Amino acid sequence: MPHLLRPFLLSASLLAGMSACVTSSHSRIPPGAVVLRFAWPETLSARVSHSVVSAGSQGERIYWWKLGPGEGEGPRRLVVQPGESPEAGVAAFADPEMSVLFDAEGAFTGFEPPEDSAAMGLLNVLPMAPEQQEHLRRTLHASQEEVARIRWEQRVGHWRDVMLLPGETVRFATKMWMGQNAFQREEVEAEERTTVEVGVECVPGEADKRCVRLRVETAPLHPYKESDPCEHARARKTFELVTDPQTLLPYLTRSMREDEIDWCREDGTVSTRRTREGEAFVFTYGLEPTPSGAWTRR
Repeated sequence: MPHLLRPFLLSASLLAGMSACVTSSHSRIPPGAVVLRFAWPETLSARVSHSVVSAGSQGERIYWWKLGPGEGEGPRRLVVQPGESPEAGVAAFADPEMSVLFDAEGAFTGFEPPEDSAAMGLLNVLPMAPEQQEHLRRTLHASQEEVARIRWEQRVGHWRDVMLLPGETVRFATKMWMGQNAFQREEVEAEERTTVEVGVECVPGEADKRCVRLRVETAPLHPYKESDPCEHARARKTFELVTDPQTLLPYLTRSMREDEIDWCREDGTVSTRRTREGEAFVFTYGLEPTPSGAWTRR
């Protein structure tokens, strides 16, 4: 998709950084192990705060979740409604929260495109041939579906029936992109390290309910062009999930990528450019919007 249609949009690779190849709970459960189970309630409502940091700018958007009972054996539908976002800023251009469909086991089965997509609004006003517009529309739809699926996997899908031991690190071989920019980069071997912390407050300041904090850190296995001061780069991706281990109901997700890239000035000196971009979602359950745009507890 042309960059013009996705200004400041967070890449799907940033949202990934996950793996289903964590120790399965189907083996014998050691003492102290944490087993994550999917058991969402039949109904729920929540306020979703989506904050974004990109290119030195920040912003926040508000959404509302609404989940009702499933109908028969069909998929369940988590409906997303945009809320009032006075400080949207750069978040207005990030991938929006989207309604998703999932089955009784917590597997992603589909999504519904958002009605207020900034990219779609831009597409509708750009002068172009109908065939080109339709092609870009299909491309945008596929991109949105990928983001919806990755977010669901990050929050729920990858963690169903997973067993982790506090104090131990699960290591997994993966790959990540390194380089100056989207046009001068290459995929390198990397390692993904997953840890779990127990006894974490699901909501800061509310000690009555405890969650676990899952942390996934990804970094290159070997220095990237270390011998070339004009192309040497360092990077790290982190993903954090605070979730109820008995239901896999998420309370917080945070994704971040940090890069340092060395480059040479005309006088031969070396400078370092540092970038940091990411996003966080905070889920507050039991809230729902009122007609005035405020919120209330159920």
